[in-house]
Amino acid sequence: MAVAKYKALMTKDLQHALKDPVLMADMIGPLVLIFLSRFGFPIAVHWLDMNYSFNLEQYRGFVASLLAVTIPMLTGMLTGLLMLDERDENMIAYYAVTPLMHKGYLLYRLALPTLLCIVLSAIYLQWSTMTEFRWETLYALLLLALESPMFSLFLAAFSSNKVEGLALSKIGGLFIIGPVVVHFVPGAWQALGALFPSYWPAKVLDLTMHNEPLPVFVYFLMGLVLHLACLYFMVTVFKNKQE
Repeated sequence: MAVAKYKALMTKDLQHALKDPVLMADMIGPLVLIFLSRFGFPIAVHWLDMNYSFNLEQYRGFVASLLAVTIPMLTGMLTGLLMLDERDENMIAYYAVTPLMHKGYLLYRLALPTLLCIVLSAIYLQWSTMTEFRWETLYALLLLALESPMFSLFLAAFSSNKVEGLALSKIGGLFIIGPVVVHFVPGAWQALGALFPSYWPAKVLDLTMHNEPLPVFVYFLMGLVLHLACLYFMVTVFKNKQE
């Protein structure tokens, strides 16, 4: 019975996304990034080298992590805006009194962006050729997967309606500042990046590319604690707002 309820919600989400240009862009955006990273980056490297003698290849790690952290932002934005649409239509209150209940609804809304992000990020990390896929890459994949529902709840918890959600999503662009800190901020100043969730998967990917397994594990554990704490905070704020 619960499976049928979730299937109905998923069908409704798909129909809604196909009718809304913003949601459609969020849905196909990760696929575009995967395609561009696979075919567009080598073309850009060659073109810049031939025409401007600029070596874009030296920034491969930065581009790889920047695109990687953009995927959870897009999948999270998709679900977050769907939640705001449902709030505007008073559907969340309706789901709370159905057999699905509020807990089941929230579980679905957290699971959907997480699963989407896992699949799309795994395809990106494996198929894009931007990074070498190693088993340590799974650490980054887990952190990326947690960032997607975090961004969904960020929009749903701190926006009163979809218009505010769209505006807040622009500010949420700071979400991808982590790779900038990892690759361009020197020395101890990198500690400032710890405040941004996207810093941690970017750092894990960078250390993985440099074949440093022990630091990878340490940064993964610290990042995991931060991500779980942020996710718990977002869930708490969202629940309180619904009540």
